Amino acid sequence: MNGNHTLSLPQKLNVALFGDKIRTIISILLIFIAVFAGPGLINWLLLDATWVGTSEDCRVNGGACWAFLGVKLNLIVFGAYPTAEIWRPMVFMALLTLIAAYAYQRPRSIKQVILCLCVAFIVGLLLMRGGILGLPVVANTRWGGLPITLIVTLAGLGASFPLGILIMLGGASENPLFRIPCRLYVDVIRGIPAITLVFMTFAIVPLLMPQGMMIDKLLRAALGLTFLTAAYFAEALRGALEALPKGQDEAAAALGVGYWKRQRLIILPQVIANSMQPLANIAIAFVKNTSLLIIIGLFDLLGAARSSLFDGDWQGYYRELYLFVGLIYLVICLFLESYVSKLETERSGRISR
Repeated sequence: MNGNHTLSLPQKLNVALFGDKIRTIISILLIFIAVFAGPGLINWLLLDATWVGTSEDCRVNGGACWAFLGVKLNLIVFGAYPTAEIWRPMVFMALLTLIAAYAYQRPRSIKQVILCLCVAFIVGLLLMRGGILGLPVVANTRWGGLPITLIVTLAGLGASFPLGILIMLGGASENPLFRIPCRLYVDVIRGIPAITLVFMTFAIVPLLMPQGMMIDKLLRAALGLTFLTAAYFAEALRGALEALPKGQDEAAAALGVGYWKRQRLIILPQVIANSMQPLANIAIAFVKNTSLLIIIGLFDLLGAARSSLFDGDWQGYYRELYLFVGLIYLVICLFLESYVSKLETERSGRISR
C-alpha cells in the first residue's frame, strides 16, 4: 500500500506542515505569530483570567473575564426562556447530541439518523412550546439562544434539501415549462444576499397571505434561509448530475423503468454521493447564516449572547462572549465537516471492496 497510509505520525505531520512551498510558508507564518503573540495571548486567556468572581474582580485582574460567562450562561445559551423550564431545551439539545454521536459511530445508518432527527425535532418543539403533559405553555417569543439556532437549522436544512432536489430535476428537464422557471429561480436567489432575502421573506410573506392569516415569525425566518439554501443545493447537485454518464438513465428508461423510480434508485444516490463535500459546505454556511435572524428580532445564539452585554455591571466583555459563541459555532461546523468526511471514507471503502 502506498501513500500516507504507510507514514508514521511525525512523517504525516511533516507532510501536512511542510509538504510544499505554500504549506511551508503558512506554517512558518503561524510559528512566527505563535512565538510573538502566544505568550501575551496565553496570559490573557488563562494566567491573568478571572474564572470566578464579580465584574470588579475582572477589572482588577485585567485578563479574560470568564466569570462573566458563568453568570450569563443561561441567558447566552437559552435566551429569555423561563429559568424554571430550562430543562426542556436541555433535553432537546441532549437528544440531538445523542443522535449526533450515533450518526458518527454508524455512518451507514443514514435513514435511521434522519428518522431520529425528525422525531427529535417534533419532540423538541413540543417540549419548547409546552401545553402537553401538564407543561406550561412558553410562547416562542421567549425562545432564544442555541435551541433557536438548532431548530431553524433542522427545519431549514430538512426542507431545503428535498426542495433543492426538485429544483435541480426541474432545471435538468427537457420541458421548458419546468426548466426555465427552475433555472431562473436558482440564478435570481443566488444573486440576492442572504441578509436581504431573510428580511424580504420576513416583511413580504405576511402581505401575500389572506386577510387575518398570520405566519409565525420563526417560520418566516426559516423560510427565507430555506429558499436561499435550496438554490445552492440545486446548483451543487446539478453539477454532479451533469458529470454523471447519461447512458445509465437511458439504459434504465429502455428497460421500462419509470422516471421517478430511475431518479430514486439510480440517479439521485450517485448524484448525492458525488456532491457530499459541496453539500456539507452549504449546510455549514446555513448554520452560520442563522446568525442573521437577529435582524428580524429573533434571539438566536448570537442575538441572545449580545443581549447579555446589556447588563451595566458586565458591559465590555464582548471578546470573551464572541470567543465562546464562536467556539459553539466552530464545534457544530467541525462536526458536520467530520461527519461528511466519514461518510465519504465509508463510501470509498465500500467501493474498494
